[in-house]
Amino acid sequence: MLKKTIMNVYNAALSVGAFYLGGSMMSGKGIFATFPPEWAGDLPFDSWMAMAIVGMIVFGLGNAVVAIRGFIRYDRQIFFSTLFMGALLFIATIGATLSVGEWYLPSVQLLIASIGQVLLGLGAFILRTKWVGVTE
Repeated sequence: MLKKTIMNVYNAALSVGAFYLGGSMMSGKGIFATFPPEWAGDLPFDSWMAMAIVGMIVFGLGNAVVAIRGFIRYDRQIFFSTLFMGALLFIATIGATLSVGEWYLPSVQLLIASIGQVLLGLGAFILRTKWVGVTE
């Protein structure tokens, strides 16, 4: 039960973080005031607004659905969903970093968050299959 709770709270925290970051990007203030012109040709986005909307839909709603489903039900699909969302974040972070050609602090933080999500999903799956007879 504890691994399920930890995994679902982590998914919910990533969802809230995606919505917070997306909202910050949409506001266009501070660091998100201007989109770096050197990124326009390298990334599939040409503004913070487009990047925020995609991030909020894919990572915000995606992790929210996984977290809500995890709090309601307990089956192996929760582990696979967590693994999928972590792998998707990992691929998106590595892809953006390779496209831009530089590592930035948010890239490193997203990479660490994605590895944590993959490890949580994989670890919970391994523990569940190891102790199949244990009721939770």
